Amino acid sequence: MTVRRGKNAGKTIAQVSADRMQKLERLDHERALIYKTYLLTGLRKSELASLTIGQVESDGETPYVVLHAADEKNRQGSEIPLRHDLAAELRDWIDTRLVDEQDAAQDCGEPIPSRLPFDSPLFYVPKGLLRILDRDLKLAGIPKVDERGRTVDIHALRHTFGTHLSKAGVAPRVAQAAMRHSSIDLTMNGLHRSPATRRPRCRCGPPRTAASAFRRSAVKGDRYS
Repeated sequence: MTVRRGKNAGKTIAQVSADRMQKLERLDHERALIYKTYLLTGLRKSELASLTIGQVESDGETPYVVLHAADEKNRQGSEIPLRHDLAAELRDWIDTRLVDEQDAAQDCGEPIPSRLPFDSPLFYVPKGLLRILDRDLKLAGIPKVDERGRTVDIHALRHTFGTHLSKAGVAPRVAQAAMRHSSIDLTMNGLHRSPATRRPRCRCGPPRTAASAFRRSAVKGDRYS
């Protein structure tokens, strides 16, 4: 493990117990899932932090998460479709959390739970996530600012979600519904499109199930912001 502070900072000499290493690996797994969920749902930072295990519907033809009105920017509430691979990873994450709780209960001689409480947070999103992302970017060799002056931060993951929709040929109104914007102008301003992608020739983006859910929301005339 790499030492972060002191005279040996940057050196890989830290001695870490097996239990500590397991916790760090679990934290790494959670952080990767947090980033992926932001990228594939367009959720805002506070919206993802508000989600509980009971709000995840990962089974069925169209998996989704329920975003409560009180936790959404426009205070209306939404059902956010999940791509199937993300839904599967969230199921595995919840199962792993349950096993951890069961092991801890057994070690303490307490009743072993059969499921996690529905009000348990899906993720523990740290307040300093932006600082943590900056550190992760540095370790991954990804520049914080690219050659065009674009900055990578948590909200940039939401913009990337919208850009992927655009590149996949999703209609602007459907992208607006997916991003829950109050106006089409907000959606168009947030998309980083090159001339080659303004008239997409293929549909290689989100699975049809998620795209169909977005289209149904747009047809219903739901309001977003």
